[in-house]
Amino acid sequence: MITARSLVIAGLVCGLSFAAPAKTAQAQSIFERALDRAERSVERRAERRLSASVEAALDRVENGVVCAVTDQNCIDGARNEGRPVVLQDADGELVEVRDTAQHAGDAPATPGEGVWANYDFVPGDRILFYEDFSAERVGRFPRRLEFLGGMMDVVEWEGRRLLQSTDTSSMFRVSLSETLPERFTIEFDAYISGSITRSRLGVFTTEMASPDRWDHYDGAFFALGRADAGVQGPIESTRARTDYRDRLTPIRIAVDGNYATMYVEEERVANIPNMQLVRNDFLTFVLGGRSEQPSYIGNLRIAAGGLELYDRLMADGRVSTQGIYFDTGSAAIRPESTGTLTEIGWTLEQHPGLRVRIEGHTDSVGDAQANLQLSEQRARAVMDYLVSGYGIAAERLEFTGRGEEAPVADNATAEGRQANRRVELVRL
Repeated sequence: MITARSLVIAGLVCGLSFAAPAKTAQAQSIFERALDRAERSVERRAERRLSASVEAALDRVENGVVCAVTDQNCIDGARNEGRPVVLQDADGELVEVRDTAQHAGDAPATPGEGVWANYDFVPGDRILFYEDFSAERVGRFPRRLEFLGGMMDVVEWEGRRLLQSTDTSSMFRVSLSETLPERFTIEFDAYISGSITRSRLGVFTTEMASPDRWDHYDGAFFALGRADAGVQGPIESTRARTDYRDRLTPIRIAVDGNYATMYVEEERVANIPNMQLVRNDFLTFVLGGRSEQPSYIGNLRIAAGGLELYDRLMADGRVSTQGIYFDTGSAAIRPESTGTLTEIGWTLEQHPGLRVRIEGHTDSVGDAQANLQLSEQRARAVMDYLVSGYGIAAERLEFTGRGEEAPVADNATAEGRQANRRVELVRL
């Protein structure tokens, strides 16, 4: 009988048959390790029929574990063993790859503690644009962006898709359904090379005539360069920082009137009260890179802000928050939630008579019952954090999970699914 193992051995023997005799012991060790890796690869593919996207993700990691996005036991088990997790949805399609090995043994970051103690970014609650390129074909320019020049295409990156630039003058436009409001936020992940002079990313609220000559731009703009990041233009607010180079880094921008802030991971790199932004129904992005050292952008989200939390609760009776983040398939709150949780905690402290119900909501991806359970666990986690972190009396809070039963937008669109993944506060 020909087994998967016999096929693997045959292939490896052919590949190692020309090893020098003097290296017999070493070759044997290499052979055994290679056999183990190859055999695991064959076995994990034999266990189930995997989608092409999951297969590709498994090929990029060593000793990876395929878990359903709702299977927390599987995810926790892989994390405990320090093995990468390849997450797939109910249809077997890739969701993301989480390299738990590089974090094995580390204590998870906690909202409001350590480097996140002063983090106050709160994302807008009404989605104007969202694109993670997951529905785009690799090698093509994204359909929902407007190409303005340069050389850009969608690429695979560790189980996700990003827009790659291999030209210093690459530029694209994001069209919006309305003019940017007084309060809005911009979020994306960016990769800037540290070895290319014009490896950089700029965000402009008007037309950009010369992507290679930012000094000719008449106005203020947001910039991520090789040596610093922040607001550039007639009045500048930047911070020297280089540790984000050569790695994918979350960038967040918040604008309230003429007041603008920008964050690289947890650090505020710009804080300017008089930016004097021109508002249009589009944003222009310049993404400079080169073929030998590309730049990347992904997970682009633009949202409108609104009234202060308390004012919205009093006016509408409920508030949808987009700034509470959880680990995939988990109720563990991520540290990036600090700004939103701080706003909620502060509001409850300032208004001791206020009582709220915390509702967890999901999109329609995955099993409905699993989504319902997860949404309840997440709502409970938020309540527990407010009680333990802010001393809010538990009697003032309730929690419930709604799963996918109360969408606020169409789950057929990326913006709709993003809007439906939320935590709501309901005034009691």
